Amino acid sequence: MTFTLQVNIPACQSLLVYILVTSTFGVYHLWKHGFAHLKSKYGLWCIFLAATDFAATYITVKAYQYTSMVSVQMLDCISIPTIMILSYLIFRVRYKFLHYFAVIACICGVGMLLFVDSHEKNSWKGDLMVACGATLYGINNVCLEWLAKDIGVFCYLGMYCWFGVLLSGIQVIILERDALESAPWSNPDFYLVLIGFAICLVGILSLMPLIMIEYSATVANLNLLVADVYSAIFGYTIFHVKFNPLYIISMVIILSGILIYIYQSHIDERRRITPEDIEQSSSLVVENQAAEGVAKAVD
Repeated sequence: MTFTLQVNIPACQSLLVYILVTSTFGVYHLWKHGFAHLKSKYGLWCIFLAATDFAATYITVKAYQYTSMVSVQMLDCISIPTIMILSYLIFRVRYKFLHYFAVIACICGVGMLLFVDSHEKNSWKGDLMVACGATLYGINNVCLEWLAKDIGVFCYLGMYCWFGVLLSGIQVIILERDALESAPWSNPDFYLVLIGFAICLVGILSLMPLIMIEYSATVANLNLLVADVYSAIFGYTIFHVKFNPLYIISMVIILSGILIYIYQSHIDERRRITPEDIEQSSSLVVENQAAEGVAKAVD
């Protein structure tokens, strides 16, 4: 939207996302629980999460005015060190050497990207905004993981979206009235881009808590970095973004770090399966087979 239509309305885009989530999860939660949860301590946490998520989204979308789409997508991996530090402090997660090595590789790739953008006018402003937004995303995701595991995905989304509508609505009224008046409302592409953005964000907001409950905030954000590859492809094919060769090198470094992290996590998961677990599962299989045999003999 920023590149092709010359429209920058991040708060309005966020408001549409929150309205869509509220029309489903929010209405269901209100019908099921009323206002009881909204007035509890969980309501205060949802206000904090809505504020950090909205601020992160607003800053990141605003950054597109100053830097390239590829830079924005690749710099979002800064959220991962933030998540690791908070997970270490809050959840007492312990990491192995390869985990740290993988994250350092991602940071080196980001550093190379910053070096490239430092030679372009005003790009450093956009890069700094993305770094701040990614840090806020990291804080938000760790708190989200804790809250979703504590109260469940439906309760979290049901409360969170109401506060998101309130905060983004206020932001639209204060900051984006002029931008909305000058928006190309007669252009069908404007509606397609706006709706497409909203649908994608609704999907992310709905699925991220499930992934974090099943795995962790770190794994969820590492897998989201795979989107950088698609962004780079779309940027080159659709928006005709000119690539510096260092972009490709930094992308390879970042993706290598992601693969190393996932590999080490997979090894750790396999090591958690003890011989006692295998023996117990084998005995259960034998018991089930014996019970099936008895049932057939009786028949």
